[in-house]
Amino acid sequence: MSLAVTAALCVLLGLHFYAADRASVVRHAERLHRVTAEAVAQPLPGGAGARIATLDWTDASGKHVVQDPVPATTRPGDHVVLWVDRNDVPQAAPPGAAQSAGTAVAYAMAAFAGCATLLVGGHAWAGQALNRRVERSWEDEWAQVEPEWNHRS
Repeated sequence: MSLAVTAALCVLLGLHFYAADRASVVRHAERLHRVTAEAVAQPLPGGAGARIATLDWTDASGKHVVQDPVPATTRPGDHVVLWVDRNDVPQAAPPGAAQSAGTAVAYAMAAFAGCATLLVGGHAWAGQALNRRVERSWEDEWAQVEPEWNHRS
């Protein structure tokens, strides 16, 4: 019963984490806007499998040129979607709903694992404590009864 209640509470905790993360993503995305930039040169290796390309785009504030990570298949002339802030500095794209869901599930499962460990450990400890008390009670009773049974009073 306790584990079922714990599981239900952890599901609610996971839903809370998901909602909070999505709200944070929305707030972050409000400070960004998407632009479509063109790769102007062959991307160069950027380490750890990443590729860095020179990208440019033009908007109402003028022409912009930046170097930013791009997919490995990007070639000169390809268009790449960038998320930029108000100063037209590239930023990481806001995480998708699947990433928020994965994070929420991981946190909820970790909370459940911790609570389940405490519940099972507490149950085992209480069982051992009860067994020790019963054992002492039997020893005390035997200490009183044993002399009468052996006629040693």
